Amino acid sequence: MIDNNIFLKKLYPYGIVFPVRVGHFSVDLSGYCDIDFHVNERPNVDIKKYGLWGEDYNTVVIKFKARLVGSISIENWIKNSFGELVFENIGKYFVLKVHKDDFVFSVEIDGLIFQELSVYFNGVE
Repeated sequence: MIDNNIFLKKLYPYGIVFPVRVGHFSVDLSGYCDIDFHVNERPNVDIKKYGLWGEDYNTVVIKFKARLVGSISIENWIKNSFGELVFENIGKYFVLKVHKDDFVFSVEIDGLIFQELSVYFNGVE
């Protein structure tokens, strides 16, 4: 499901099993999309180049690429909040969903390719 994920597995060995927020989503004309998930879950290992969790950063941005194979649905983007991340295996493709109250994000993709991480301190502890 997630390719190029060796580093990501070190950070989150049990997977992305906690609330995420869709921070960025874009699609180009060739059907490739960029999806960034913001997570407030402390990584399993420290990332020295980013400093200390809780002091220098408290949010990790996980950046992915994917190839769109079907529909995209976004409802109430303005109400985008941390919600449950769900992957549904439909056979030849996956449906990736994030929902929280009135916000719904759903995209049909062939899988995810981990690209990179970034971090920030959001001011909320």
